[in-house]
Amino acid sequence: MRRIETLGDLLSPLGNTINSANVVMQLSLAGVGHGVVGSTVDTGRADLHPVKRARTTTTYLAVALYGTQADRDYVHEAVRAIHARVVSAPNAPVAYSANSPKLQLWVAVCLFKYFVDQYEFLYGPLTDDEFERALRAGVTLGSTLNVRPEQWPSTRLQYDEQWKAGLDAISMTDEVRGYLRDLCDLGFLQVRLGLFGRVVHTVLGRRFELVTRGALPPEFRSLMHYSWTDRDQRAFDAYLRRMRILHRWTRPLWPLPWKAHLLDMRIRRRLGRPVF
Repeated sequence: MRRIETLGDLLSPLGNTINSANVVMQLSLAGVGHGVVGSTVDTGRADLHPVKRARTTTTYLAVALYGTQADRDYVHEAVRAIHARVVSAPNAPVAYSANSPKLQLWVAVCLFKYFVDQYEFLYGPLTDDEFERALRAGVTLGSTLNVRPEQWPSTRLQYDEQWKAGLDAISMTDEVRGYLRDLCDLGFLQVRLGLFGRVVHTVLGRRFELVTRGALPPEFRSLMHYSWTDRDQRAFDAYLRRMRILHRWTRPLWPLPWKAHLLDMRIRRRLGRPVF
């Protein structure tokens, strides 16, 4: 196995199908969930703009993984300007600001887990040394937003404490849960993609939801009112075995799409086209 030094070393084909599980984790913190579902700025909603949302999210992560400091500075300012418009109304049941470092730290902590999960579901737990090398590289997941480097956990123990604190704070309303359920079974694609979205939802929705449910820690599965049976676990384990084989044969390929998104961002900037 390759030595784990960076987040890029954790990439695998599994990442393409556990992304919705990670979104569930992020939105389980009330301020994040209400910020997405209740915002009047809908240009970043996955149900209304699925293609754009996929592109911009992947671009942000690609910059955090492979970009230069200049790339990260550009994304930081662009995202900050967009997030400045995402704030709760005075009478909102949950107060939020998308530029809140506290909320963004939780999002970044979840995103780090997204990369770790891609590897650990296939090959088992990282060693403490591997985890902490990846964690040091992962500081850019937060610093590309509004999280100061000194706020980022530097040891596995600090990360675990941050994760536990987040788990203690999670909650979810029916509105957020409904939004996420449509995301997890690909039903959201029907909103803007019409017949094509319905076909994808019908053909792939149940399988995608199974993988999503399998990738969720029990606390989030319970929050989503999802069941999990022995039969589900066997199906998920069989899926992981197939992904493990695929990854072993194609390992060098998985960083390439991320680097392509980084190149796309740089080309868009040079041509004066919008990135976000």
